[in-house]
Amino acid sequence: MAAVDPIAPAPPPTAPDVAGFRRLLRLRDFRLLWLAQVAAQLGDKFFAFSLLLSIYALTHAYISDAALLLAYTIPSVFLSVPAGIIADQWDKQAVMLWSNLARGALVLGVPALELTGIAQHQAAPLYAITLVFAGVGQLFAPAEAASIPVLVPREQLVPATSLFTITLILTIVVAVPAASIAQTFFGLEGPYYFGAALFLGSGVAIWAIRTKLSRQRDAAWAGEEVSLRQRLRQVAGEVGVAYQLVRGSRILRFAFSVLTVALVVVFTIFALSAGYMQQVLRQSPRDSAILLLPATVGMIAMGVAVTRRAAHVGRARTIVLGLGATGVAMLVLGVLPPILGHLRVDGALVPLAVGLALLFGLGLGAVMIPALVLIQEHTEEATRGTIFGGAFVAINLAIALPLLVAGAVADIFGANVVIAAAGVLLLGTAGVGRLRRWGRLDAAAVEPR
Repeated sequence: MAAVDPIAPAPPPTAPDVAGFRRLLRLRDFRLLWLAQVAAQLGDKFFAFSLLLSIYALTHAYISDAALLLAYTIPSVFLSVPAGIIADQWDKQAVMLWSNLARGALVLGVPALELTGIAQHQAAPLYAITLVFAGVGQLFAPAEAASIPVLVPREQLVPATSLFTITLILTIVVAVPAASIAQTFFGLEGPYYFGAALFLGSGVAIWAIRTKLSRQRDAAWAGEEVSLRQRLRQVAGEVGVAYQLVRGSRILRFAFSVLTVALVVVFTIFALSAGYMQQVLRQSPRDSAILLLPATVGMIAMGVAVTRRAAHVGRARTIVLGLGATGVAMLVLGVLPPILGHLRVDGALVPLAVGLALLFGLGLGAVMIPALVLIQEHTEEATRGTIFGGAFVAINLAIALPLLVAGAVADIFGANVVIAAAGVLLLGTAGVGRLRRWGRLDAAAVEPR
């Protein structure tokens, strides 16, 4: 008898439609929480991308930007448990409000350091601010996640979680070219002021929520204080459960694997974009929007196209094709521009890069969006948060080594070599997927209602 996927309920929810999101956003306090998330995520990414350009301007070393992204992501691994305890034990509205105001102040600290001359010739203060900023940011996410069930009816928890997940991905994609455009028009410090204003706006939205989001202990710890050791044991148990659930599902293993690959690619491109613009395309590092804007358009367009398709159309097959398209775009981006530059055909560099960036965005959207939809469809509501939490801790750890290696190799051989190598790896992964018929995983997907 064929093995049954333990994660596939009968039938699990399909991807929520736009009408479902509209019904959710009619709920005043939930809408305010969602707007707070949008503003906070945009401010967060404005800060991160602006720092990448600031660090590169100081060091002209790819590994410095890679190290900055590590300083930005690693706190989530070590501080997620203490942040969860604080979210459980303190008033969630206050935690979200003060964490946003603190991050806004830290964002303004960067131009303050530059204007006073402290950080004009050294990167260490910027790394320190990044670590503190990322640490404070860990307080917002668990408090936000724990507030959603208070603000929406139980039957709408799944579309609410989906909306926040999709928003998280889209703000990452949209904020980077937006920050690049802001730097083009307002200078290196411009996005920092925009970022601080966004955090202030997020804080105002949180403050305006009327529903009480006061301390609510987990039923397992009712009547007693939760110690750090107890919470560590609880989280370790949840991560173990998540590991077993993902391990027992071919679709979840596939979806999380390709999602990890896609995020490694995204962070690598972010880390190398400033130097690639200057050294390969011979443009100002501030003009990264030349690449990032068409990539964003491509990813959003593909995301809209994919989410409108029925579940039986073939999401796993779409992911394999997306890996191939992304690989082609990165391989050509790595190989062809240096050749054209050597031949002094400089006028073709930017148009070529724009076209390839659009293809890259289309391919990346064909990987990330279907992967997220598959995870939503093949997890149960009771375990979805645990699975996402444990998986993203693992993903953050998985990103660390490739980022450092990419930065070091780019400093030695050039960013174009790293980008071309990543393209080859993605094409190889797509080829393995075709040979092993990963597209047949769609047969395990549920039929639409």
